[in-house]
Formats: sequence, C-alpha cells, structure tokens
Amino acid sequence: MKILNIHIALFFLVTLLIGCNNNSEYSKSNELLNSGNQLFKLGKYKEALSTYQEGVSHESTVILLSNIGTAYEELAELDSAEFYFRKAVNKDNNNAISLNNLAECLEIKNQFEEALKYFNQAIEVDKNLSLLYINRGELYLEMRLYEQSRNDFDKALELDSMDALAYNNRAELFEVTGDFNAAIQDLNKALFLDSSYAIAYNNRGFLLKLLGQYENALSDYNFAIGLDSRQGVFYLDRGILKMEMGNMVAACDDWVKAGNAGYDISSFQYLIDKYCQQ
Repeated sequence: MKILNIHIALFFLVTLLIGCNNNSEYSKSNELLNSGNQLFKLGKYKEALSTYQEGVSHESTVILLSNIGTAYEELAELDSAEFYFRKAVNKDNNNAISLNNLAECLEIKNQFEEALKYFNQAIEVDKNLSLLYINRGELYLEMRLYEQSRNDFDKALELDSMDALAYNNRAELFEVTGDFNAAIQDLNKALFLDSSYAIAYNNRGFLLKLLGQYENALSDYNFAIGLDSRQGVFYLDRGILKMEMGNMVAACDDWVKAGNAGYDISSFQYLIDKYCQQ
C-alpha cells in the first residue's frame, strides 16, 4: 500500500512570519507556541493542542490558529481542524501556509474542488515555495489529473532539486501510471537525500513486492519499521508480503501489530478471519 508523506505545515518561525511584538501577552503566546511545537514534535498532540489553545487566550495569532488546526487533524478531528484553518485564513488570507493547510484538510475530507481553489490561492501568494506544488500535485493525483500532477511535482523539483518529499510523492504518480522503474528511481533519490525516510523505504518495498523481488521488499519493510515502529501501515504491508511468501504465522503477527499501532484493519479483516483464527 503506497502512502504519501505527511505534508501539512506546522508553523515554527514566529518572527520570520509575522515580525516581533513586545507586548507581554504576545510574549506569553509566543512562549506557549514554542512549548506546543515541542510537544507536537514528540507526538503529544492532545498536550500540544491544549498548549496552543492557552496561547490563543493571550494572543490570537494566525500561527496559533493554524497550529490548533494541525493538532486537531493529527487527532483525526477534521471538522475542528477545518474550523481553525478557516479562522487562520480569515485572519490573514495572504498567508500561503494557512491557505495550504486549509486546502490539505479539505482534500482529506474529499472536497477536492474547494481544496484546489485554496492551493491555487496559496501558490499565487508564494510561487517559489516547493511544498505548495507538491501538495497540489498530490491533489491532482487524487483527482486523476496525471499531467497536471506531473507538472507540479516537476516544478517542485525545479525549485528544490534536493527535496526528498517531492521524489517520494512523484514516485506515487509513476506507480499509479504503471511506470514502476521510474517510481523506484525516484524513491532511490529520496533515500539518497534522506536515509532515515521511513515512508520512502515502505513505498519502495511495496513496488519491489509488485515486481516479485520479495527479499528486497522484505528488507525495505524491515528498515522502515526499524526507523518508525509506530506506523501501523508498515506492519500491514509487511504482513501481506509475508503472506505472499507463505509465512502465515508471521503475516498474522504483523497484522495484529498493525491493529495495535492504531491502523484500521477492518478492510483486511477477511484475511485475518481466513488465515489467523486458531
């Protein structure tokens, strides 16, 4: 199962984005923003959310509003995420990151046309930010507009040829359109640029499995899990590979781990019912 990288942007650089403010309330909100960001990076999303909300009580900034939306999104509370992303955009509709984040949220909710509108607005604000083209390229991919998707991924790499995310996500386009070799080449580039890129290892493992290179695929899946053992989809994919390799005991063990890691395995329940019942 191919997966794309997480690509909603979290604000970190306060002074770069909105300048300095010596107001004591603003200073407190800035302090809470930084604390929330540290919690977010540790995966403590509920704690980060509470910290951002406390910051808003001191000073309601675009950054805090958008980060509240991002925390809600990580907690799978998409309506709340959209609400705060819209508040951030309404406060400043000339902020490319806020526009991007709202577009991403709408994309997850399958509101593709509205998402495209906000991606276009974000790019109008900042035509040189490669992340915006990557994200719009992913939306075009979901809309099956493959030429537009390719153009955006290529533009992102024109702006930043060292962007591992762009290579990883363009590989998805190549895989969907049947060019497995080009997809693997892009994943190789992504991993050359970032050898700790767990998702790219998992994605390459998926492609190697499709090509019948099971041992190489297993090596990539193992590496992905070694880098990030919290991703349930990694266990799911490795379990499917082990099933195809004839090792049902190991496959069932991985599917259990996928569920324990929080992955919704309901659509694969038939495999568990067929092969894993004692």
